[in-house]
Amino acid sequence: MVAAEAFPLLKVGGLADVVGALPKALRPLGVEATVLIPWASGIEARRVGEVAFSFAGYEERAALGERVEGGVRFWLLGLPDFARERLYGYPDDVRRFVRFALAARSLAQGFDLLHLHDWPAALLALYGFPTVYTIHNLAHQGLWDPGEFFYWTGLPWSLFHMEALEFYGRVNLMKGGIVFAQRVTTVSPGYAQEIQTPEFGEGLDGVLRRHRHKLRGILNGLDTEYWDPESDPYLPFPYRDWSGKARMEAYLAEALGLRPPVLGVVGRLVFQKGLDLVLEGLPHLLALGYSLAVLGSGEEALEEGFARAMRENPGRVHFQRGHDEALAHRIYAGSHAFLMPSRFEPCGLSQMIAMRYGTPPVARGVGGLKDTVRDGKTGVLFHLAHPEGLLFGLCRLEHLDREALGRAGMAEDFSWEGPARAYLEVYREVCG
Repeated sequence: MVAAEAFPLLKVGGLADVVGALPKALRPLGVEATVLIPWASGIEARRVGEVAFSFAGYEERAALGERVEGGVRFWLLGLPDFARERLYGYPDDVRRFVRFALAARSLAQGFDLLHLHDWPAALLALYGFPTVYTIHNLAHQGLWDPGEFFYWTGLPWSLFHMEALEFYGRVNLMKGGIVFAQRVTTVSPGYAQEIQTPEFGEGLDGVLRRHRHKLRGILNGLDTEYWDPESDPYLPFPYRDWSGKARMEAYLAEALGLRPPVLGVVGRLVFQKGLDLVLEGLPHLLALGYSLAVLGSGEEALEEGFARAMRENPGRVHFQRGHDEALAHRIYAGSHAFLMPSRFEPCGLSQMIAMRYGTPPVARGVGGLKDTVRDGKTGVLFHLAHPEGLLFGLCRLEHLDREALGRAGMAEDFSWEGPARAYLEVYREVCG
């Protein structure tokens, strides 16, 4: 498996959770997966050698580290490009990950299969390996100038056409993964259907329709050992079923200085997640008697908006910028409801975590959200991407039996066992 990040060594988003958990779930099925990620700053690993590769016609070398975690072997490629404060978000991200992929190519010999994740690893699909390519978020595609790209890689310019890498005059690495991999998966059945439409296809819907014969949606699993309210070390009051949740709800409100009931938000503060709708609808949420707890970071306007809301509404809004693992667990467990008004959502793990902790999600009915939240049974789905849609969902929640929703959510099976078997089927299709 080749990816930009993998839990617990390097995590920015949900991609890391998948790449960290899937190899563990595959082991009982007879699949031994080695996970290859960049050797970013702060990761401790044993140096086991170095890798020679070609970039822009010159030979380069990268240190190779190894670490075993949870029974999974991780390989780490030490490149100067990744000795930076952040993993993503730089103008030269495509160049950095092209170099990473070219170094990874030198290690790929001898494996039965390469499982590539998102655009940072997509380049490897072009080199003839048996390949499964997984789209975690179609919105991020790895676009670059063709002249520099073909100079760096030495690949032939004959690949620069509409049926291969060309995308409105630029190279598109995501497109390359879709076109050249033997099988393409994405992280929920709902998202697999949506990305074949102009609304959700990010300009690649036509490509995906042409390659739909090899496209499959496999719902992500959840690490149910880590996310377990009965044994969670971050909870002051672990609980086995919904009856113990009331204590956590009271604790969260008191700990954050909020008036109950508290609505929870944990994750990236970005337009995709629809959290601007929460800000726009906040006066109405407060008027209905709710308080709001938000943990996350992302777009500056949203961070500033929630910070301002906390200043203007003491005792009703709590916002903490960044990530705090303990607080995240407590918000999942102690919220009255968990808000996910996403504009699109390839899969989403937060709604699964919330349900596992007995907290009903109020979510927009898109992608993986509609595949995991059973409307009126484990949570509430709404459809309008507008503050009124979110308010409508909350009003529906209050007319349902919240305890019944919470108990049903805790009984759902979100483990990796089923998804791992589905991936094994895909691997067998590729390998024979």
